[in-house]
Amino acid sequence: MRRQSTMLAAILLAAILGSATARTNSPPRIIKQPAPGELLFKVAQQNKESDNPFIIECEADGQPEPEYSWIKNGKKFDWQAYDDRMLRQPGRGTLVITSPKDEDRGHYQCFASNEFGTATSNSVYVRKAELNAFKDEAAKTVVAVEGEPFMLKCAAPDGFPSPTVNWMMQQSVDGSIKSINNSRMTLDPEGNLWFSNVTRDDASDDFYYACSATSVFRSEYKIGNKVLLDVKQMGVSASQNKHQPIKQYVSRRQSLALRGKRMELFCIYGGTPLPQTVWSKDGHRIQWSDRITQGHYGKSLIIRQTNFDDNGTYTCDVSNGVGNAQSFSIILEVNAIPYFTVEPDFKTAAEDEEVVFQCEAAGFPEPKISWIHNGKPIEQSTPNPRRTVTDNSIRIVNLVKSDTGNYGCNATNSLGYVYKDVFLNVQALPPEIEEPPTALSTVDGRNVTLRCRVTGAPKPQVRWLRATNWLTGGRYIVQGNGDLQILDVTFSDAGQYTCYAENKFGNKSAEGSLAVMEHTRITQEPQNYEVAAGQSATFRCNEAHDGNLEIEIDWWKDGQPIDFEAQPRFVKTNDNSLTIAKTMELDSGEYTCVARTRLDEAAAKANLIVQDVPNAPKLTGITCQADKAEIMWEPQGDNRSPILHYTIQFNTSFTPASWDTAFEKVPNTDFSFVVQMSPWANYTFRVIAFNKIGASQPSAHSESCTTQPDVPFKNPDNVVGQGTEPNNLVISWTPMPEIEHNAPKFQYRVSWKRDIPAAAWENKDINEWHQNNIVITDQPTFVKYHIKVVAINERGESNTAAEQVIGYSGEDRPLDAPTNFTMRQITTATSAYLAWTPVSEESVRGHFKGYKIQTWTENEGEEGLREIHVKGDTDTALVTQFKPDSKNFARILAYNGRFNGPPSAIIDFDTPEGVPSPVQSLDAHPLGSSAFWVTWKKPLHPNGKLTGYKIYYEEVQGSFVGERREYDPHITDPRITRMKMAGLKPKTKYRISITATTKMGEGTEHYIEKSTLGDSNLAPATPSFAWEQLPSDNGQAKFRINWQPSTEGHAGTHFFTKYRVKGETQWSNAKEEKMTDYQEIAGLDPETAYEFRVVSVDGHYYTESATQEIDTNSVEGPIMVPNETVANAGWFIGMMLALAFIIILFIIICIIRRNRGGKYDVHDRELANGRRDYPDEGGFHEYSQPLDNKSAGRQSVSSANKPGVESDTDSMAEYGDGDTGMNEDGSFIGQYGRKGL
Repeated sequence: MRRQSTMLAAILLAAILGSATARTNSPPRIIKQPAPGELLFKVAQQNKESDNPFIIECEADGQPEPEYSWIKNGKKFDWQAYDDRMLRQPGRGTLVITSPKDEDRGHYQCFASNEFGTATSNSVYVRKAELNAFKDEAAKTVVAVEGEPFMLKCAAPDGFPSPTVNWMMQQSVDGSIKSINNSRMTLDPEGNLWFSNVTRDDASDDFYYACSATSVFRSEYKIGNKVLLDVKQMGVSASQNKHQPIKQYVSRRQSLALRGKRMELFCIYGGTPLPQTVWSKDGHRIQWSDRITQGHYGKSLIIRQTNFDDNGTYTCDVSNGVGNAQSFSIILEVNAIPYFTVEPDFKTAAEDEEVVFQCEAAGFPEPKISWIHNGKPIEQSTPNPRRTVTDNSIRIVNLVKSDTGNYGCNATNSLGYVYKDVFLNVQALPPEIEEPPTALSTVDGRNVTLRCRVTGAPKPQVRWLRATNWLTGGRYIVQGNGDLQILDVTFSDAGQYTCYAENKFGNKSAEGSLAVMEHTRITQEPQNYEVAAGQSATFRCNEAHDGNLEIEIDWWKDGQPIDFEAQPRFVKTNDNSLTIAKTMELDSGEYTCVARTRLDEAAAKANLIVQDVPNAPKLTGITCQADKAEIMWEPQGDNRSPILHYTIQFNTSFTPASWDTAFEKVPNTDFSFVVQMSPWANYTFRVIAFNKIGASQPSAHSESCTTQPDVPFKNPDNVVGQGTEPNNLVISWTPMPEIEHNAPKFQYRVSWKRDIPAAAWENKDINEWHQNNIVITDQPTFVKYHIKVVAINERGESNTAAEQVIGYSGEDRPLDAPTNFTMRQITTATSAYLAWTPVSEESVRGHFKGYKIQTWTENEGEEGLREIHVKGDTDTALVTQFKPDSKNFARILAYNGRFNGPPSAIIDFDTPEGVPSPVQSLDAHPLGSSAFWVTWKKPLHPNGKLTGYKIYYEEVQGSFVGERREYDPHITDPRITRMKMAGLKPKTKYRISITATTKMGEGTEHYIEKSTLGDSNLAPATPSFAWEQLPSDNGQAKFRINWQPSTEGHAGTHFFTKYRVKGETQWSNAKEEKMTDYQEIAGLDPETAYEFRVVSVDGHYYTESATQEIDTNSVEGPIMVPNETVANAGWFIGMMLALAFIIILFIIICIIRRNRGGKYDVHDRELANGRRDYPDEGGFHEYSQPLDNKSAGRQSVSSANKPGVESDTDSMAEYGDGDTGMNEDGSFIGQYGRKGL
């Protein structure tokens, strides 16, 4: 039992010691206290209102807990003596007065004490707030004279604080009130209402002028001094009732202001009209700001938070245009309640150390500093030879425990005081680490601080250890508070750090760590952007950061984050770029990209300039003269794009709804310009500014300028004489707008005469100004005229001579066709030389424009003809629009400005083959790594019979093309439009070219560039195939299998065919085909059903097509029969005999018909085909007229140089294409060739 008691005592002692050391002993410290100055309270009026409790704060901390005491008016204050009307808050020194009374007024000060010292609070003056009532008196009537200054005086009641006085209007019926806000009425600080001048409207017919006094603290106001104002009218107009400025109320000439307080200077003057006030300081005009403003419509100057810079002479200059201007000067002096410039600090030190308390204060008048020790003036404290006291400091050396205590600095002048209480705590403690270092992360290149806050007395020495090395100097700085600062951190600084604190009573250590990561940086900074308004702008921002950190990209504008939800035009894209849609001028500014992690951030800035069209210029004036006007303007801003020039526009009373350009580009440095004006018009002008973005809105239009009438200054433009019918002359011109008429009664005088000697002018007046032509009938066809049109008004003819122009009456159809139209020579498949005999100019009957050669082919027909225009001064032409390998037809005609002439005879001729046009399309699909599947479409214009295709290929490396090689074999079947191109290099780009061929050679090539694939480990996509049966040469079936590789996926490099008889299980495989896209499978049994597949191959991968069934029932080609030859086959002998009999019979019929001579019906057939050029005399016309170049009908080119009838070379073949065969009726086969028109 005794042992248990001993253990219990030990535990209790440890607990006591622990609690004693948990908090360090210290003198008291005031933490709550009343502010210096006054504290108001309100005393409840008897039976009218409830009590209003108030408190006087005082609270301190310290160890042990401090005890509190109060003094009132310099004497000890026993608050317990006031029954329950006063109490103190538990654990605090704060006094609570629950039922204030008048005797509670006085100066109060609180003291907090424990065994180590006494702390002193501010001294506060507690005072009762009150507001008395106005004298109870009836409203009185006062008289004011209209136009003169006037004053209403307020006898405000007493109160504390001084009540706020105002004047208001109170309705006499219901007692409602209305405040006064009028530039003529001003309230001075004493509560008087000043009228700068009285008007009739100021008379109070149905209301009172009343004075009010308000106590803000008491939340109440009183009303009194009610006045009825009677305005005596002077019987003169307001413009005649004038009074020069007269002083009504001004601030004191020597005025005082307190630093930090509000100050208002008054300068109230009356007069009619209302005087205007201008303020200046020390001879310089006041620059108004948020701190210095005007009040009472300029009659006062308000300074918020006055400072010493506001000292000076303030002058108000007052004028209203009547009499002399008035002025008044106020000298303002700024005083200041004392304030600390250096405050004393709380000190904790160890024995044998030294401390200094510093205290400095400013104010005006200059404050006096006194020191307090433990609640008493330091002069009354126990003398201490180790303590030195001056006006601004206390210095104590070789500290001992008894030096612990409170010290206060009090700065005082006539306006008030400032006080601060601090303490000195002398201790003897071993080191304690209150804030040990922690696990800290940072990024390279920054400065970092490892915290280590220690306590102890004397102050411990702190050192830092890393591994076995003490960190001193260089990039390592141990700060006065024990923290370790590392400058310009590198990755090698990562690791463990130890903080070691030591004084004479012991030591203490604690560990922390530092992790170093890669710093964040901007790798692509946004660039400055200049954009036109309405367009989009994009800022790009890329960053790099440590992979262990999360990154966030933000965008700021002008130092503020962009709210993307509130501004939908601003969009942050997935790559963190910032896009601004439909930019406007307000979007201009500085944009910042901020890349932020939890450890650091990086930022980059760029400027956006949004340029818009200029603001509309402002017209400043116009000067009108007889025939010109000077326009003046001012620019109103270029919206960040300099103005390039100005355009001056005008409109007149003739065209009020439209604006014309008077001068297009006035230099941007000019702000006035002189423009000419036409007579007899009303002009208004406006100005438009231009920059590189565009045109501004127009300025407002100017006043009107009017000009006097005059003769026209010009004649109509674009005068033309040109007939529209063979027997008329149409004279046309451009009507002159009304602005060019220059006077009333405007008309045109149209004059014309033939271009022959002694011809007289004929005239016609046109009174309609908007008419633009006249028609003169009954004129000879296409003759020459002299023409002029003159402008006339009531003042006379134009002062400019009218220009004479040449015109012609109407054109008619040309009479003659060109003759001897022949084809001289075919030069190419599409061109030939043509010749003809020209027509005479007289036969053209109009402006000779030249010839039209019309050509078409047999296939196109005449409706598809093409026209070639040839100048009129030539009789030959090289025509290059013929079709190759076709029978071409041609004719020629002359034409004038309105009509085509009659055509010539039609000629026809055959053109040779040409080279083809390019193929319509070409594509190449990679087949594995070494081949292409090439497909194309035939040429649109073969220009002959296609004989095949040539394919070329070249390696392409960058911009260089290698050797050109033709792919073998050459394609000789024009029906083929696909092929496999094999034997190529893997992963190589090729240029593949193709040309179609005819017997005339290769056509224009078409090429593409494609790349082969690399080696692949993919199975080919499923192929397909087509087949065709080939003629057999041995009685067995033969088929061609055409591979169709997939163009949607991986095609494979080559293929082979597999087949079997339907129903069998064993497949036969053809050899792999690596060069072409087809295989021929022969030796198949007739009348047998087979199943076929093709297999696409790529390396070790195979993919089969779907199965197709092929039946060999019909076998094309000869079938060999055993033991029978062609020579002894019965069917063959019979066929040969029948063929011989038919040939003999045909020859006999031809001989008989040839001997019939003149009974052939050639003449009738030529008449049916349009030939009408035979003479009237008798005879056999088909032989009497040679087909020479003078024939008016269609002729064959091959007949152009044939001899006459007597020629030994004459034959019936000359009528056609050389074919002498006969039809069944005995007429010649093709005697005319293809029919013409």
